[in-house]
Amino acid sequence: MHEIKDPAQAASDLSTSNASPVSSAPTFDLGPQEALAYRKRLRGMIGVTSKIAVKDSFVLSLVYTPGVAAPCLEIAKDPYNSFDYTIRGNTIALLTDGSSAFGFGNIGPMAALPMLEDTCILFKTFGGVDAFPISLDTQDIEQIISTGMALAPTFGGFCLSGIASPRSFTITDHLARAANIPVVHAEQDATPVAILSGLYNALKVVGKTKENVRVVINGAGADGIGLARLLLYAGFQHLLVCDQIGILERYRLHNKNWAMVEIARQTNPADITGTISDAVRGADVLIGFSTGNTITPEMVSSMAEHPIVFALAVPDPGITPEAARAAGAAVVATGRTDAPNLITNALVLPGIFRGALDVHATAMTQDMLIAAARAIANFVPPEHLSPQKIVPSVLDFAVAPYVARAVAETAMQNGATRVEKDPVEIERQARVTIYEGRRPVPPPSHRYTNLEEQALELHHRYQGLLQINSKMPIRDHFILSSFYLPAGIPEATHQIMARPDTVFDYTGKSNRVAVVTDGSAVLGLGNIGPRAALPVMEGKAILFQTFAGIEAYPICLSTQIVDEIVAAVEYIAPAFGGINLEDISAPRCFEVEERLREALDIPVFHDDQHGTATVTLAGIINALRLVDKKKEDVSVVIMGAGAAGIATARMLLAWGVGRLLLVNRGGILRPGRSGMSAEQEELAARTNPEGRSGGLADALVGADIFIGVSGPDVVSPAMVQSMAHDAIIFALANPIPEIMPEEAYEAGARVVATGRSDHPNQVNNSLAFPGLFRGALDVRAHLINDEMQLAAAERLASLVSEKQLQEGQIIPQAMNYDIAPAVAAAVAKAAMDSGAARIRVDPQMVAQCCLDFVYEGFLTPVPALEEMR
Repeated sequence: MHEIKDPAQAASDLSTSNASPVSSAPTFDLGPQEALAYRKRLRGMIGVTSKIAVKDSFVLSLVYTPGVAAPCLEIAKDPYNSFDYTIRGNTIALLTDGSSAFGFGNIGPMAALPMLEDTCILFKTFGGVDAFPISLDTQDIEQIISTGMALAPTFGGFCLSGIASPRSFTITDHLARAANIPVVHAEQDATPVAILSGLYNALKVVGKTKENVRVVINGAGADGIGLARLLLYAGFQHLLVCDQIGILERYRLHNKNWAMVEIARQTNPADITGTISDAVRGADVLIGFSTGNTITPEMVSSMAEHPIVFALAVPDPGITPEAARAAGAAVVATGRTDAPNLITNALVLPGIFRGALDVHATAMTQDMLIAAARAIANFVPPEHLSPQKIVPSVLDFAVAPYVARAVAETAMQNGATRVEKDPVEIERQARVTIYEGRRPVPPPSHRYTNLEEQALELHHRYQGLLQINSKMPIRDHFILSSFYLPAGIPEATHQIMARPDTVFDYTGKSNRVAVVTDGSAVLGLGNIGPRAALPVMEGKAILFQTFAGIEAYPICLSTQIVDEIVAAVEYIAPAFGGINLEDISAPRCFEVEERLREALDIPVFHDDQHGTATVTLAGIINALRLVDKKKEDVSVVIMGAGAAGIATARMLLAWGVGRLLLVNRGGILRPGRSGMSAEQEELAARTNPEGRSGGLADALVGADIFIGVSGPDVVSPAMVQSMAHDAIIFALANPIPEIMPEEAYEAGARVVATGRSDHPNQVNNSLAFPGLFRGALDVRAHLINDEMQLAAAERLASLVSEKQLQEGQIIPQAMNYDIAPAVAAAVAKAAMDSGAARIRVDPQMVAQCCLDFVYEGFLTPVPALEEMR
């Protein structure tokens, strides 16, 4: 037991003590405008980067097609493999609806986004955990739960935050029951853990026990009720919870909800009534969450001998530490960084998720939370305990690994894990992660015999290939308090509340794209589901980042129902500046894209449709230059009437091609033919009004161009021979094309393209989508329209000069880093000319900023010349 001094003497000692370097050191702060300038220059505080540098086409083939198929297939065999082969094993979603954002009320999802990003930095810095911010554009309980369930295949855990009570309890409970991964609400679960850890040590300081002390909690929101629940579970026996009216009791007739009634029944069975002052009288512990002067010196003076006061509201605690000590408090803690005994869930969250993720936990149990609280408390050695030192410093980087060890050990004891690991090794690896800046990566075995095996090992060694990075690393207390734990609401949030469009200035929204799939049409693998699709979406995100500096994040949805896909994307859209739909099968992909385009005010782009169409058109433009034919004079046959075929047909028609026929397994599409989708029916009426029938062989007679987006070996040499002179063959089925290039050439084709990287003229979507989105994001486009896609195709084609143009080079090489900047500039101009842009910029600056990223690794914002009307 530590000696308790006279309160006045304790206050005097504190003012001269060196126990808290924060209080004794000179204070610095960034002004609001300086902080805003940092956020704007950095495009938000978090980035999404690749763990692997894509320096050549071979590495590209490992992180994307064809190598990415190997981890996909392993996960398809066993969905739990997703924790080992993808980012899922080290990634959580940080979700909010903005209804109670960090104690500042219902500010909505956009204004909460800066604070979510800041919290992601805390996860990364102190725990090596990749947390991704998801601001939900709904405050409906069922919609939030269903969205969380849809997102579950992407993440290894959920951290809910800023969701108002009592719905926060319902949402957390329901997600935890259904998701089979750890679900924690920051305010109702993690903040109570931090308080409990401080309380354990404060009781040691004053020589009291949890069984005998009377505790009063002032505040009946998520944090207050969550704390009461945890204290009861931890063995505290005498609790009262108050709100602004007074003591919670079961029979009060107003200002209550089900959660308040439940906790009143558990803490106040005698139905004691009265005010907060009545509750505090004779109490040993007062924990306040209410801001302003809600705790008076008189209340503190009325408490039991050697009282403990945790005044945790920010920026203004219920009572200042000085006033509390002067009134007799023996131990005082706050939620502020500029006073001793900072109680913050930043001490808790990185460590509990680090431990849970490392054992692939299926839940976050109360026992795991108690273990975390004890670990944090025990981290302060007995000889260092004092009224001014009851919790570790938030800047002590060894705390989270120590907590992770305790949480993992308890999870295994609870049977809440998928794997068994040595807790000591978990702590060691966590320390290495934090000190070295990345998870420990074992060296390659060099035992692989082919590309697929090498790709599989690469994904396993790195546990997925994407990661979150801090654009403003936490080096000291100055950065921590200026950005990530400010004493109040960030200035960026104030700005966004006043002018919602400034969310593009002060968060990552202006440079962030969601790569969304339902896993129904993954590469050539088919409907392998969302978990098995995750490696492909990671690879796609790497291409976005590598070629255009775009921070793309995979979102794999556990639903293949159109209404549910659309709803989930609508709800998560506030965090993103664009939506890239990927590997969603036809015909649902058409409806999904159309409905999202109507609902959202950001670009929505189904790459399987429009990316393929854009690059194909670029190749056709150059092929026609080579064979000296005009677009209005040629006839085109497209084999495959799914997403890619229909989009390519529409783009060619918009470009002005002369004649076009679409063919699928049922033959030439013609009006009235049975079994066609609405999209196929519409195109049949446009392209074949005379009702021509027959199969592919019939359609190809005399045709100038064949484009295949179907399956292997559907075109014979005889079919090619029946085509017009200087025939152009785009056999794009992958990995086996409709006809092999050598066969097509032998049959008389003049130009041949495929979707394969081991043949000339690869039609690769990565030639289009990075630049397309770069241009769209830099003008803050509302959508990606036909004009922007045509501009992208024509600019892409122009990158092959007359001198370079030949049968084996009609399309630029995939690893050409000049492509995305050039395409981005053309797309930005088209967006401004067509009225799709929010701001006007210099297109050449779009290209230059993109090039700067390619060569220097830093993406600067493109200066806005004016806002578009």
